[in-house]
Amino acid sequence: MRVLSIETSTDLGAVACVEAGALRAEVAASVRARHGERLFALLEQALDHAGWARADVDLVACGLGPGSFTGTRVGVAAAKGLALALDRPIRGVSSLVALALGAPGALLAPVADAHQGEVFLAVYERTAVGLLERLAPLHAGPEAALAALAPFGGAVVFGAGARRYPDVLCPMLPAIHDAPRAALIALEAEARFAAEGPHDRAALEPLYVRPSDAKLPC
Repeated sequence: MRVLSIETSTDLGAVACVEAGALRAEVAASVRARHGERLFALLEQALDHAGWARADVDLVACGLGPGSFTGTRVGVAAAKGLALALDRPIRGVSSLVALALGAPGALLAPVADAHQGEVFLAVYERTAVGLLERLAPLHAGPEAALAALAPFGGAVVFGAGARRYPDVLCPMLPAIHDAPRAALIALEAEARFAAEGPHDRAALEPLYVRPSDAKLPC
């Protein structure tokens, strides 16, 4: 199966092409708030490096967040549009899961920066059959996040959110582990697609965890 994956929940936009579990191409760039301007150029670069046409894609995958509201919306919308245009199935994966997949350790606590004095976090246990969710994704201030992690002694705490509040959350891994890899989203999406089938293209939404700050006028 050929999987095209998109990840835009952080300042790093990334696209990967994975075939039969092997990485064919992965491109990433620091785009900050310019995901909408840069994403399709990254997508075309990844396809070109893999030697694929768009029609060669069997499954479209995307990171669902939590993370940047705008970035995640752009990535999920692009993945849904591509899946619709190609009439291909789509599967979303939590970006916190992707962070955990890329980090060493048995008990993992990825912490993403939620800005506004808050973080997103979750806890996963690595098992023989994959990651087991021990703490569902939530958002909290750094002190409340530390309290939520208290029952999980020995967890490896890492990520951009922990790095923003080092005196409270004490990140244990280098910054290279701060961004979810599109390649790992592709692998997880393929596994979940095989086990559970696709997501509904129309119904798939980002994993915001907290309400958006953008409000429609009354």
